[in-house]
Amino acid sequence: MPTGSLVHRSLSIALLLLIVMMTASRTGHADEGRIDFRLLYQAAQIANQAYGVRSEILGDYPNADKAWVSTPGNAEVQYVYLYSKQRNAQVIAVRGTDNDVNWELDKDTRGVMDQRSGILLHSGFRTAAEAIYRDVRPRLRKDTKIYLTGHSLGGAVAAILGIYLMNEQFDVAGIYTFGQPKFTNAEGARAYQRLPVLRVVYQNDVVATFPNETAGGNQHYAHIGPVVNLLHGPHYIYLDSDQALRFSQGSLGKYLMRISVPDHKMKWYLQGLRDKLDNAVRVDPRDREKHIVRNKAGTGVETAPTKKHFNFNRH
Repeated sequence: MPTGSLVHRSLSIALLLLIVMMTASRTGHADEGRIDFRLLYQAAQIANQAYGVRSEILGDYPNADKAWVSTPGNAEVQYVYLYSKQRNAQVIAVRGTDNDVNWELDKDTRGVMDQRSGILLHSGFRTAAEAIYRDVRPRLRKDTKIYLTGHSLGGAVAAILGIYLMNEQFDVAGIYTFGQPKFTNAEGARAYQRLPVLRVVYQNDVVATFPNETAGGNQHYAHIGPVVNLLHGPHYIYLDSDQALRFSQGSLGKYLMRISVPDHKMKWYLQGLRDKLDNAVRVDPRDREKHIVRNKAGTGVETAPTKKHFNFNRH
């Protein structure tokens, strides 16, 4: 699940500001699939930035009340934490696969019963989530909303962290993931239908269909929560939790001839969201093939303008 190198810093801190503008539900989307694409775009930017170097990331947030970047334990999965007192918001962004250790986590598809959540979890993603949870838990505020985001492996870990924190009565207000692989089975997905997660999948991203089953094939993996499928231009598809769950079961086999490796690039996620900022058109799932384009592998470079300074006190 590798991504391209992060060359251009994005205005990801605007995610904190957009939170106060949200009029949608706690899952970050309104009824009937009306999506706040501006919020999702900012969440994607900070997920993209989580791939950066610690010193450079911290340099982009001089006005945060608290900001840190950490890579705890042996999982070598980096995360970014931001806190704004004025905006009553904490943000956790988890980096996706970036090294060989992360890749070994991806491949550890054993299903293990997890005590914190009470459901079956993907062993590798659980290992990373546990490492970050132990590191970040003592630093979090219970009186402040928490938003989580991540791309690829980082999306799965962010969602598991959301489950852990929600079970500890933290105010988990939204989880936004991009190109997220599966991390539980259908029973786990049904157990956490109230999890405020919204998955975003660009076109035929191969990683969103992985893993198909646990090592040994005893359990099939499935996705939690609703999904926004980004198509070409302004077009998108929205599936609610039940539809997305059914769609995700065995999705690798169902869509083997359509899946795309380049579609996993953050470059295309960012482009797909930018295309919908001013005009988004929801289409019927039966018409999705009319709005698919084949992309070549890109560099993963974000092309949006960058602002080096941001004032929390000015909306």
